[in-house]
Amino acid sequence: MKQILLTILNYIWVFIKLLLFSAVVSLPFVGLTYLLQKPFNWLRKEKKLSFALSLFILLFVVSYVFLIFIYFIPVLDKFSTFTFFEGILFILLQLLRLFLVNLLFTAMMFIIAMFISMLYDSFINKKENKRKTKASEKISFFNLWKAFAMVFFVVFLFILIVFPSIAAIIIYLIFM
Repeated sequence: MKQILLTILNYIWVFIKLLLFSAVVSLPFVGLTYLLQKPFNWLRKEKKLSFALSLFILLFVVSYVFLIFIYFIPVLDKFSTFTFFEGILFILLQLLRLFLVNLLFTAMMFIIAMFISMLYDSFINKKENKRKTKASEKISFFNLWKAFAMVFFVVFLFILIVFPSIAAIIIYLIFM
């Protein structure tokens, strides 16, 4: 009986640590959301794009820059062995490959971002119903952080339980 109780307490402790981890990991993404709010609003209002398309474009550009940064820093030492044209061809092929890989990553991140947006809107609507006022244009830090942390908790739990090899797959897709 004592062993079962210890196992249950261990699982509860793991869930608490996972919740804290997702809350801490969500903080940079909240900051990135605040940072990218102006380009997002520019795409929405000036270019008259839909919410989903604006979000997809912004996710794609940010993740593509991030993937290029992650990929090309370790690969820079290979350029000394290439001739000029081999180097240009290598760069173009890798940019095309990273473009295709980024489409896959952006699609996955887009689904997660839509869930975050849905949760954030539900938190704002609950707040509006209590106050009976209109929502402001400003982003609520706590509601956004709560939405990120909850979605990240579910995503991390899914990855740990159902699909633990996804980290190896992502690394393989980037550096293959």
